[in-house]
Amino acid sequence: TKLNMSKTVCLWAAGVAALAVAGKGVLADDDWATAAKAFCEKSPQPCGWVADDSEEWNALNLGVYMEGTAIGGWYVPNEDGDGGQVTYPPTTLQSFSPSYFQDFPRFISCGCLGEEVQVTTVFKLEEGSDISTGAGLAAAKTRCSLGTGEQPADNDGSDCQDCSDGSSCDINVGEWYSDTVTFNPTDSPMVSIFVNPGQTLDVQSFDLFEGSGKDSLPAGHPSRGPTTRARPNARPSNSTGDHPKAPQHPSSSPTTPAGGAAFDPCYVHVDCKVGLEWVDQGRNGGGQGYYCKDGKTVDCNKDGACDTCQIHTDCSTGANWNADKWLWECST
Repeated sequence: TKLNMSKTVCLWAAGVAALAVAGKGVLADDDWATAAKAFCEKSPQPCGWVADDSEEWNALNLGVYMEGTAIGGWYVPNEDGDGGQVTYPPTTLQSFSPSYFQDFPRFISCGCLGEEVQVTTVFKLEEGSDISTGAGLAAAKTRCSLGTGEQPADNDGSDCQDCSDGSSCDINVGEWYSDTVTFNPTDSPMVSIFVNPGQTLDVQSFDLFEGSGKDSLPAGHPSRGPTTRARPNARPSNSTGDHPKAPQHPSSSPTTPAGGAAFDPCYVHVDCKVGLEWVDQGRNGGGQGYYCKDGKTVDCNKDGACDTCQIHTDCSTGANWNADKWLWECST
């Protein structure tokens, strides 16, 4: 149950309506698909999450969805209290309201229009959290238990339940879960994780994939196979949300190094948290190779802009971040 849901949503809707009357250019949900289609025809985008303050974000006025008491922000202040940064999973979520639930949303790109997509989040409630009100993906979904270990276990599909709404699933403190929903985005770009007062949610991933079923998930995703972990946010990102043209020179060489296997090309910006994908046609001027799944590209010719990759050719199990070597490599 989302606490005081009807009251909060009414306040949020009234705020949106007021902004629209004030001429702020707010898009109603039923207008989003039309506006998104028009934007994508002018500026094609990959299917994925919309980057904050990107051209698409601003053109479709997505910032208005982030207003109101029902919306929690992904902004994490630093220890000194004089700044911070937007931090997407892995991260910890808490409701900042003592009375209301809060949604932590992300927004589907216009590049997903006409495509079936799957959204999955992996999380657990920390000790001391209230379990009576539910938490997790704010949608009708399938929830699977991933065990109570230090890390989420593989999902073999043996301990799953279908839930009719966002808060009807079983949930226990200290147990890992994956919440998954598959749909065609037609009405609204927003998909959210919700947290109620008195809860602390350890969210390890919040991913969007084209297609449905386990085959659409990357190798190593907890809902598919061996667990892969995004690297910690250990250094500031040099990436931006405006999709600059990628360089023609990848950050790994496709040639065979002395005494080793050939490596595939790689154009992955630093601080990529959502995993890699192979793009046959390249992206934003870059060639065929591996890219971050968030759709961002940067100029890998600039020092420190891109990660090092050593992903051998014919890698069929997906790429993992190796925190010891500080590079991306094939998981096997």
